Amino acid sequence: MPEALLTAPAPLPAEDMAPVVSLLLPSSGGAEDLLAQLGRGAAPALGLFLADPNLVPARLVRMLERLGVGWVCNLPSVGQHEHEFRRYLSEVDLDHDREMRVLARLRAAGISTIATVSATRDVAGARAGDPSALLVVPPVPDFADAPPDLDRRRGLERAVRDAAKGYPVIGLRAADEDGEGLDAALLPPEPVSR
Repeated sequence: MPEALLTAPAPLPAEDMAPVVSLLLPSSGGAEDLLAQLGRGAAPALGLFLADPNLVPARLVRMLERLGVGWVCNLPSVGQHEHEFRRYLSEVDLDHDREMRVLARLRAAGISTIATVSATRDVAGARAGDPSALLVVPPVPDFADAPPDLDRRRGLERAVRDAAKGYPVIGLRAADEDGEGLDAALLPPEPVSR
């Protein structure tokens, strides 16, 4: 597992939202924009928005290889959104299935992948691409007032683990929270300077 995931900054100023909420938002630029800002070896693992309609997977693979990126996770993920919105996205092929197809292409090119899931219905699609692990991120509505409480996150993680049939499970944890039942934990985002 990678030690950390580098993601693009959220499109809103940090003072306008809690840092963990930035996990739910795609950056204003796409995956290729983030990669264009990085130097070789700058980030061994990236969280990228993969439902981008302008994303060309073959070009993404070349960029990742050139930069020495060995891990990619579909973070943020359109799978985090409500059912109705997800349905609209699926009608234009900008859905969780598209993200999983891109991850499968990356995996086929030798890049390790982590598939973000926010519901048990997404596990089968994630498993089809044979990721190295599943990252469980609660759906956007669960973040309405604050990050979801630990019991709620654990419930979703258990359900995903049961459906995952042996895949390692990564969950969201604050530094003072127990990672019981997880293979790894992702801490809240922190700013990184260049």
